[in-house]
Formats: sequence, C-alpha cells, structure tokens
Amino acid sequence: MTLYFLIQFIILQKKEYLFYSIYLLCLSLYYLVALPDFFFDVAPNDSRAYYWYDMFKRPLQFCSSIFYSLFIMFFLRLHKTAPKLNRFLIGLLYFYLANAIMCLLGNIFRVDYDQAYFVLSFLFFPVQVAIVLLLFRYKVPYGYYVIWGSTLVVFGSLFTLLLDVYLKSHSTRFYNQMDYSYIPVQITILADIFLFSIALQHKVADNEKRLGQLALQQQLAIHHERERIITDLHDDIGGGLSSIRIMSDLLTNHEKNNPESKASLFAQKISVTIKEIAQRMNTIIWSLNVENDLLQNFSEYVRQYGVQYFEDSPIKFECEICDLPKEGIVLTGIQRKNLFLIAKEAFHNILKHSNASRAFVKICVENAMLKLQIIDNGVGFVEENQFGNGLKNMQKRMNEIHGNLHIHSNQGIQVEVTLPLSKVH
Repeated sequence: MTLYFLIQFIILQKKEYLFYSIYLLCLSLYYLVALPDFFFDVAPNDSRAYYWYDMFKRPLQFCSSIFYSLFIMFFLRLHKTAPKLNRFLIGLLYFYLANAIMCLLGNIFRVDYDQAYFVLSFLFFPVQVAIVLLLFRYKVPYGYYVIWGSTLVVFGSLFTLLLDVYLKSHSTRFYNQMDYSYIPVQITILADIFLFSIALQHKVADNEKRLGQLALQQQLAIHHERERIITDLHDDIGGGLSSIRIMSDLLTNHEKNNPESKASLFAQKISVTIKEIAQRMNTIIWSLNVENDLLQNFSEYVRQYGVQYFEDSPIKFECEICDLPKEGIVLTGIQRKNLFLIAKEAFHNILKHSNASRAFVKICVENAMLKLQIIDNGVGFVEENQFGNGLKNMQKRMNEIHGNLHIHSNQGIQVEVTLPLSKVH
C-alpha cells in the first residue's frame, strides 16, 4: 500500500498521497520494531535485542502521527476549509516531533518514562476526540471517509493502549504474549486504509467526470465560436463581396460599348477576383461547419464543385462515389479543407495544363482508408517542373493531415490520396 500511494503521488502530484505513503511506511517500521519476536524470531528473554528495537518504537509511533496529521491537513484542505483547526494541527505537529525526539533520547540514555508516556497518552486522548469531532463540522468532499477512518484509529489506539497497560501490570506470562495487544489498532488501521482507498477511487472518478465535462464544454465553446465565425463571414464579408461584384458588373455593362477600355478590363478583373475570393470564403465556411463533418457530405461537395468547375469547359467531368459504410465516417474540418484544396488544385491542373477531354473522380473507402482518385486522359507531365509549386502544396497539405499522396503520369495524370479514417460511435 505504501508503494501504491507513492505511485499515486508521482502520477497526481498531490502531497496528501506522499504523506499517506510515508505514514504507512512509518507504521510498517513501527510494527517491525514493536514485534521483533513475531517478525525476527527474537527470544522474549533477549533483553539486549529488545533494547535496540525499543529504541525506535515510540519515535516511529510519533512520526506516523506527524505524517497522518499532514495527510489530514492536505487531503481535507484545512488551510481553506478550517484555518483555525489547521493552525492547531500545525502546533500539534511540533508537539509530536518534540515527543519523538524526547522518546529517542530517553531510549538512548535508558530513561524509564513508561509511566509518563501512558499518562500523557490518556490525557491526549480527549484532544484527539475533539479534533475528530471538529472535522465533522466541515463538509469537505470525500472527508467523511477519512474522518471515520481517523475515528476508528483513535479508538483502536486507545483500546491497544489499555490492553498494553493491563498486560504490563499483570504477570510476565501474559506480557510475553503482548503482540496480541496490537490487534485492535491493526484492524482499525486496515479499516482506515480501506476507507481512504474508497475516498481515493471516488475522487479519481469524479476528477475524470469533471475533466470529461470540461472537455465537452470546450467542444461546445469551439462549436459556438465556429458558428459565430461562419455567420460573420457569410453576413458581413460575403455581403461586402457581393456588393463589390454587383458594382463591377454594373461598370462592365456601362462600358459595354467599349469593352477594351481600361475601366471595362478592370471591372472584369475585379469580378473574376471577387468570384475567386467568394469561392475560397465558401470553402472556409464549409470546412468550419461541423454539419459537414461526414464523409458523405465531403463527397457530395467535391462532386458538385467539379460539375460547376468544368461546366463551361470542353472537359467532361465524371464522379463515382462508392457505396460508403452506413455508419458515419468523420472527417475533421482541417481534413476536409485540405482534401478539397488538393482536389481543387488537381482540377486546376487538368483544366489549365492537361489538354484532356475527360476528368474522372472516384471516392471510396477500403480497409478504414479513404481513397480519393482524380484521373485525366491528357498529355501527362510535359515538363518535369510544370506543376512544381502546385504539387508541393498538395504534398504539404497531405503531410498536415498525415495522409499519403501518389501521382502517376501515364497517358494522363492520376492523383491518388489515401487517408486513415475514424468512425462515429
């Protein structure tokens, strides 16, 4: 158990687990030196051997009280929930430390202080009971487990103390078997460990639940922010772009009798530029909208864009969407955006450079992998660096979403994209 709580401290970096681990270690050492005949096969009449074990018995007992008090203070956060009680326990720590040092010195110099020890223990019992009663006043999460454990340990310690006094005051025959006097406190300490373990499990479970709720809140906040950006882009920027395009069209119509004039050429260029910007903005809005996260939506968007892109060109566009799995396949916004921009770049290359008469797109899923193929029947790579920048951008986008890109040039160009997929549960 000492190692278990030490691991909890390493993982969670909570001091209460470290103090509880040291407390259990002190208890373990205490019982080793308190019962040498049980653990080390020491003869009951071997006073010399008992002397060396007794030297550390009561100092270890007070040390265990020190670390248990520290555990109580940190686990119940008494510095916030009960500052006065916390200050009292700090004073109590110095009291325990002074007693540990005095007991060690008394053992070294062989001072008989048993009677003073028993009297002090009985006098201090009401103080321990009062501390436990005060702890019940503060409703600290998971605190009742620890408080009830502490209560059991206090009464177990009292019972053991009374039994120890009784055995010492009677015949040596009983006192030689005094290891039985430790059974009550051992049982209560085990109960205390059990109760604290329950408190720890509840705390860990609640922390996991709280982290899950926090993650959900963050996702909702991101979702609301995305919706706000989408609305702003559509209403403000989209409306402004539409107004500029209308004005450029009006200017073009005004100069229709002189289509080669600078005003007409500038108006036509502005109209084309605005159209491209509007299309890019629509792509951004589409990638931000979580309603488009399913693969089916992405496939349909690519198909519609291809139909519109090649509509006024001599290239015949075809799109094949294989039977996609019935369960939802999720693409994140960044995946959808990069995949679409790769398809758009491929469409641009086909239209501008391939001299093709046919463009074919195939979207399917095989072995939990998305496969996107874009094929044309054009001339292929005429020059080695003909599409250099475009292909570099495509590769960069695939690296960003951890996918693979393969391009083949044989009686046209074939662009093949593969990407690992995840499913909606």
